[in-house]
Amino acid sequence: MKNRFLSALVLLLVCAQLLSGVTFAAPTEADPAEPAAPVETPADISTPSDEEDKPIEYEYPDDWSRPALIFTVENGILAGDENHKLNPGNNITRAEMAAVLVRLLGAKEAADLTAFTDLEKGAWYMTELAAAVKAGIFSGVSATSMQPNAPITREQAVVVLSRAFGIVSEDRTAYKNFSDGSQVSPYARDALSAMREMGMANGYEDGSFRPQASITRAEVAQLLYNLFDCIADTPEELPASGWVLYRGAEKLPETLTLDGTLILGQAIDHEVTAADWSISGALHIRAGKELQANLSGLKTKKLVCAPLSGTVQAQAGEVWLWGGGTDFTGDADKLIAVDATHTATGTYGDVTVRAGALTVNGDLKTASCGLATHLTLSGSADKITVDGKYVTLDGTGKAKLIVINGGDFSITLAYDELDDAWYREYQHDHDNALSTVKTQVIPCPVEKDTAMYTTQGGTKIRDLPAGTIIYNEFHPAGTWFYASCADGTKGWVPRWDCYIPDDPPGATDGSYDYSKATKEGFVDLKGYSSKTGYLVWISRYTQKVIVYTGSAGDWEVIKTFPCSSGANNCPTPTGIFAIYAHDGGWNFDNYYVTTVTLFNGDMAFHSILYNYSGGTYDAELGYPKSHGCIRMNPEDAAYMQDLPIGTTVVVY
Repeated sequence: MKNRFLSALVLLLVCAQLLSGVTFAAPTEADPAEPAAPVETPADISTPSDEEDKPIEYEYPDDWSRPALIFTVENGILAGDENHKLNPGNNITRAEMAAVLVRLLGAKEAADLTAFTDLEKGAWYMTELAAAVKAGIFSGVSATSMQPNAPITREQAVVVLSRAFGIVSEDRTAYKNFSDGSQVSPYARDALSAMREMGMANGYEDGSFRPQASITRAEVAQLLYNLFDCIADTPEELPASGWVLYRGAEKLPETLTLDGTLILGQAIDHEVTAADWSISGALHIRAGKELQANLSGLKTKKLVCAPLSGTVQAQAGEVWLWGGGTDFTGDADKLIAVDATHTATGTYGDVTVRAGALTVNGDLKTASCGLATHLTLSGSADKITVDGKYVTLDGTGKAKLIVINGGDFSITLAYDELDDAWYREYQHDHDNALSTVKTQVIPCPVEKDTAMYTTQGGTKIRDLPAGTIIYNEFHPAGTWFYASCADGTKGWVPRWDCYIPDDPPGATDGSYDYSKATKEGFVDLKGYSSKTGYLVWISRYTQKVIVYTGSAGDWEVIKTFPCSSGANNCPTPTGIFAIYAHDGGWNFDNYYVTTVTLFNGDMAFHSILYNYSGGTYDAELGYPKSHGCIRMNPEDAAYMQDLPIGTTVVVY
């Protein structure tokens, strides 16, 4: 049911002004639910009294956005400008998005925004932004910057919608289903995965999501259209089915049946009682930290205590505690803590602490603790798994078994058995990575007495008697090549005074690979950093391209691709570079390549070699055989094109 009741129209007129793309006045102190006239803005053009009741007729585009735009206009969420133009292609700013969400939720409590130096005192958005920050929907782009007038990006919009309405999912990888999923920022992946799984973020026809692009009015309309079937302001307006937002202040009846999902906004009375509530899908509580909810009569599959959920007593198959600090009492088969600090009193099957801290007053069967989380247990547990670094386990309880899959942990919780699988299966390799990792070595015997120079024909560094073994580091076209000696000295040597062996080199045939721990240990211990959330290592020894996500000292392998780097005569130079351009393809005399990603001069990742007449010219990988570029399978080279400009590339 795509429906909306007129009693909430006055409140949503303010939201309509925000989405109209025009300048508007500061909000009034009046209760927005009062039937008083809305604040006059350039979007509110006076009309003769005999025309006041006539609906405005809009011209809707004849494309994918038409149903969503009609829905948002009919429901008072979206309105046109002074010329009755909907402007569906215009971008929405961060401040406008914040205002829409806090008014949809009825959030009014304000946060202190003095830390943000880019906010204009007296600006129309100050009240809305303060409420959005206090409600846990919005945060700054940095500790001192909010960027209120910047267009909100598509991934930012998904994140704030997820926070606002408690959209969560156990599947944290659905973002990868988008063709450009690798470009999604780490902070947005869970939210986009949840929105994707529930059919609320479907992307473009080409399979992409375009996370860094700005989001338009039409796209916001589509997200809201996908999300809500009904927005109700009184209990009488609640439908029998659908995704429903209750934004009213009036108490809900103690008996309620809904075939779908119900979201409780922050305007609702702080005391909520459910004697007999049957909600087939899920109940999302977004009612504020003062909430006192006795939901002992609730029957639902899923209960989401979204940011600012107060004290909740309930039973559900699956319970989510997210942000703001929830004091939950009740049993659940699954309990998931997403952020902040929470307390849960009851008996639980599977407990997951994704982020933040959770205190469990009771017993549980199994628990999993992610990166930098804290679990306090007063009861018993069959098994607790430490799945990330910097986990703390404490309390007066006891676990039969604790399995360690992450490092730098603190455990004072009692246990019968500790399985340090992390060190045995991971950390040992991680810590010894620098002694394990090798690079491509190309020994080149000196055939006649010669010398090594600082530049091609420059100052002599040392003599090289015939028979000396040097190592080819880089050979540009010409009569010199850059080489190293056994003691590490490097310089330029006359090409034809030395013998450079032919392929194949014998150091690797592409079948060997390092362990995940070794790959992560190498880049962590080297201290490599990147301007983006991604890092690439080209291992010349294993003939692999390894892609990481994370940050300096904490990189995680997400992809490993076979490749062919530079041949013995023209090896890919070692060093630290960065992706600086993407290209469609390159043509050569006898073949061409596609999906080019440049990282060092004219050296790039690209596809295998293709014939102009069709088919492949050379598809073999696993051996150093290129002219210095990194050949890859076509789908793998295409993946590299999705990595953002500025991503560090390490060649070793």
